[in-house]
Amino acid sequence: MNRRRFLELSTMAALAAQAKEGIAMQSINPEKPAPTMIIPPQEAHVYNMLGGGEAQLLATGERTHGAWWMGRFREDPGFMTNLHYHPHTDEQVYVLDGVLSVYTGETWHELGPGTLGVLPRGKPHAQGNRSDKPVHFIGSGAPAGFENLFPAVDALMRRVKPGTPEFIAEFQKIAERCGIVPLGPAPK
Repeated sequence: MNRRRFLELSTMAALAAQAKEGIAMQSINPEKPAPTMIIPPQEAHVYNMLGGGEAQLLATGERTHGAWWMGRFREDPGFMTNLHYHPHTDEQVYVLDGVLSVYTGETWHELGPGTLGVLPRGKPHAQGNRSDKPVHFIGSGAPAGFENLFPAVDALMRRVKPGTPEFIAEFQKIAERCGIVPLGPAPK
């Protein structure tokens, strides 16, 4: 699957998720289609990720009226999320280069270039980079809201030293606001 097709499918998945939930969206109404959105890379909002990496957010809830979000991500070797789930957000990842490790369904999956991963709402998962090279991927989700994690954590990292009790307490509040339910460390 090429990048353009992935972006098309991600957008359709976001719209389908909204339609499934019965949420009215301008883009679902064929008589009043959504406006065209062109977002060049220099308009991405760029954030440092806790533990190593970068989030370049292109489409945010602000731009999509809360319908969906999309960004390009780099996770450095050793980066790992905790096991968690999102009660209201469906996520998709499409690996551009490197290997993204995703834990779901009681097992680890190694997603190489060209692989699409769909992580439905309510399903526990973890992800990270267990290799020795950076991984680059496109991430998206519907509805929007989870993407607010990245600017909030970036700002927190500038104020408070990561790993301190104050940082952990603030991170937990941010995660809760962004629709993340923590379940503990990522399985080995």
